[in-house]
Amino acid sequence: MKKLILLLFLTTAILPANAAQFGVGVCGGMNIPVIQQDQGSGTIFGLKAKLNLLPGVSVEPNLNFAKFGDAKKDYGTRKGSKITSYGVDAILGAGLPGVGVKMYGLVGGGIYSTKRDNDPDATKMGWAAGLGLEVGFTSKIAVDIRGKLNVIGSEGGGTKKSAALTGGVNYYFGF
Repeated sequence: MKKLILLLFLTTAILPANAAQFGVGVCGGMNIPVIQQDQGSGTIFGLKAKLNLLPGVSVEPNLNFAKFGDAKKDYGTRKGSKITSYGVDAILGAGLPGVGVKMYGLVGGGIYSTKRDNDPDATKMGWAAGLGLEVGFTSKIAVDIRGKLNVIGSEGGGTKKSAALTGGVNYYFGF
């Protein structure tokens, strides 16, 4: 929790003094393993805050709770991992909220804590990249659909990868 507070503090410290324009959102969807035989598809739920820095560039601190599904193996079933992550994404191209359709790209980094039965808990750095589409219905309310690839470092130099396909709602203040 201390790391999350520090991350949010540093994010807001780089904002211009007149930056009263921000949004909050929730999202949920599918968490799909990529090139991992020991995990099944699961769910993801997230909370985020979007802070506009410049036209077309925003930062998005986020907190996500993901679960992988169980994997069926020759010897039986193996429970899927649970992942809690927090980080910051740079949103490029969406611009200010408003009525209409806006596409954007995102890239970011974060801390990923992984838990799984019979495995040691691990906390590792990781990165993410993806594409999204935001549909604004008013200047304050928008629906957000995105695909995001998460890559988490692991012991021995390998990585754990997943694709998060989510939909959500954003509410904007100060617009």
